[in-house]
Amino acid sequence: MKQRIPAELRRLRELFQTQDPVPDRVLADSYAAVAMRAVRGDRGELTLVGDSADERIGVRAGGSQSRVLTFAMPGRVLEMDVMPTTAGLVRVSGMVLNRSGQAPPTGEVVLRHPSGERSGELDRDGAFQVTDVPRGPLSVVFRPERAEPAIADWLVC
Repeated sequence: MKQRIPAELRRLRELFQTQDPVPDRVLADSYAAVAMRAVRGDRGELTLVGDSADERIGVRAGGSQSRVLTFAMPGRVLEMDVMPTTAGLVRVSGMVLNRSGQAPPTGEVVLRHPSGERSGELDRDGAFQVTDVPRGPLSVVFRPERAEPAIADWLVC
């Protein structure tokens, strides 16, 4: 049975094939993403279940378009909008939703990148916003209050 290649790896392959030689920054970010892959152990997992980039045709769509990512975890959904702001930076805003009938979640969403991390606290409705996030490898972490964090695999934004 043929396995589906993740969207990030397909785009990375296309970038490598179109760039000769591969820019040093792209190569460094690629190795950094692999090196920073988290060992989950008994922690929760955020599973990417939707990516608007998969719906676009071509390697490069307009530079000002946002990308919507949807992650699932037991009893919750995290949806976030990644919008380019200035060269090399993005603004991420979104919401964490609980099952119907439960109180809005509390905690924070952390965006890890090769040079550190940026975080945004959930408001009373479960919404968050994080500004000045560097483009490139990114891992999403949901840190609820009084519970283990849920961590997503690395992707490239």
